[in-house]
Amino acid sequence: MFSFLDPVLLPLHDLLVALAPVVPPGLAIVLLTLGVRMALHPLNRRTQHQAVRRRELEPRLAELRARHQDDPQALQQAMLRLHREEGVPLAPGCLPMLVQLPVFGLVYRLFTAPELGGEHNRLLDHTLLGTPLSEHLLTVDAGHRWVFLVLVAVTLLVAAFSAWQMRRHMAEDRAVAERLAAARPTGGKDQQTPQQQAVADAMAQVTRVVPLLSFFTVLAVASLPLAAGLYLVTSTTWGLLERASLRRIRHGAQPSTSGPRPRTLGG
Repeated sequence: MFSFLDPVLLPLHDLLVALAPVVPPGLAIVLLTLGVRMALHPLNRRTQHQAVRRRELEPRLAELRARHQDDPQALQQAMLRLHREEGVPLAPGCLPMLVQLPVFGLVYRLFTAPELGGEHNRLLDHTLLGTPLSEHLLTVDAGHRWVFLVLVAVTLLVAAFSAWQMRRHMAEDRAVAERLAAARPTGGKDQQTPQQQAVADAMAQVTRVVPLLSFFTVLAVASLPLAAGLYLVTSTTWGLLERASLRRIRHGAQPSTSGPRPRTLGG
């Protein structure tokens, strides 16, 4: 698995081995993870700005729905035209998440493959606080199991905070969406359409379920090699702090129900 990454891994393996006396591989994993997440941060900021702009377009989209309520095709074309003119994608992108997948594959392969390019993987000889980076929780000797237990405890704490954070953020976004829906021009009708009700019910379910996915990281750290677990803990901790930081972008732009606002894309 991930053997197709070996042409990229071999130079990285040799570099980490050469730097091991100065930068231990455990620390190198942390630095590599932080480097990737920092490189993706501007993209995440842009995604958050686009989410704000998407929210600000909602009153204008409501006008289009009212105008073309009997012509779904015209409504779709008008919505596409509005998003294109404002430079806002219809849906949030998932590029930051997709970029992280090959990085995780690199780390996993680096510290699990007995051989890379037909030669012994010398990174398997390195340890974190005396525990080999290639070891698993269930296979490590009892004297070094505490390293895994600390890592799992930290992951559990981060997952709990992440679940609470995501639940709160999603509830806030849902409340904003409901306020915007209440302000839509409906011709005196307050009743939601079946489609709108179905979307609202689906969002309520998502708000309850999605935050619980954070706890899958705990299972991953408990079952994967120490090196991969170290990558996951670093990445999820960064994600927790980054979400709190990026949330200021949404709080800094209060939703408007009276009309369009100036474009704020940037940074």
